[in-house]
Amino acid sequence: MGFSEYLAARDFLTFIGQPVITYILIFSLLQGFFGILYLLKKKYYGYLIKCSYITSGLYVLGFIFLIWFHVQIYNTVVIEYPVFMREMIPADESRFIIPLWIESEKLYFWAMIASILALTVQRREDIVSFTGIVISIFSFIVYFSSNPFIDPLPIVHSEIAGWYSALAQGDAGIYQAAGILYGRITYYYNSTYMWVHPPMLFIAYAFLIITFAACIFMLFRHVQVYDEIAYMYAKPAYILLTVGMLIGYPWAIEAWKDSAWWWDPKISGSILMWALYTSYLHARIYANRGKMWKITASLGIICFSSLVFTYLLTYIVPGIHSVVQT
Repeated sequence: MGFSEYLAARDFLTFIGQPVITYILIFSLLQGFFGILYLLKKKYYGYLIKCSYITSGLYVLGFIFLIWFHVQIYNTVVIEYPVFMREMIPADESRFIIPLWIESEKLYFWAMIASILALTVQRREDIVSFTGIVISIFSFIVYFSSNPFIDPLPIVHSEIAGWYSALAQGDAGIYQAAGILYGRITYYYNSTYMWVHPPMLFIAYAFLIITFAACIFMLFRHVQVYDEIAYMYAKPAYILLTVGMLIGYPWAIEAWKDSAWWWDPKISGSILMWALYTSYLHARIYANRGKMWKITASLGIICFSSLVFTYLLTYIVPGIHSVVQT
């Protein structure tokens, strides 16, 4: 097992995964189309539900393929550290145990959880229709800007390819490459925090899509069930958001102890988002008092806007979480 087997697995993932994500795009767009028709004409809800189940099933199928690929990376790629490093490095840190929510896979994971959670809202067909439209937009973005199958894990791939290139050349650069990969594997890919912190946040974000949808309708219709649904999904999301952020604290100390990580824009945005959702949950207590109904709904919409903004900070502002170079 080695580099050639890894490359074969990567090519096979593209071969089997690209048709799946193409069908995800097709059925999610149909889901959004029937969602719009239902909101306009109160028809075609049955077609919407069928497309919703197919979209969610395809997302899960694609996720299974991604799991398979990650297992293949673990089985085929082994970092052969220099002799002087081997005595200090545990055997399990010579292999990549890569989480399923990094690079182009993170948006796919978020969309998959959101599509599954959308199926749990059964009390209001209008909210199901609206979330169907959101999922279709989500899937469109995933397909064209965050497709995990067209170029699987490009950063991981460049690191693996660079390692085998240095290994084949046998030059002094292999020592530097080994040191860099050791840090990446220990503090990022194989870190327990990486397997807990990001998925908790993405699952929370998926719950909050339902809260956002309910707040949209709550803003224009004084119907108690909207507030109940918004609150029902905001509660577990808030718990996941809070615990996920707290778990990120010791990880930051361990991985970025020499950096001023507390000034990172993504961290500041996350704290602001958490504070806004805290305000939303508090304001919701007074939702039935006069104009607080619309104020609570508006605050829920602002909260979700801050969530989207916080996520986008990774791509628009330099920082330790960012893909933008300083």
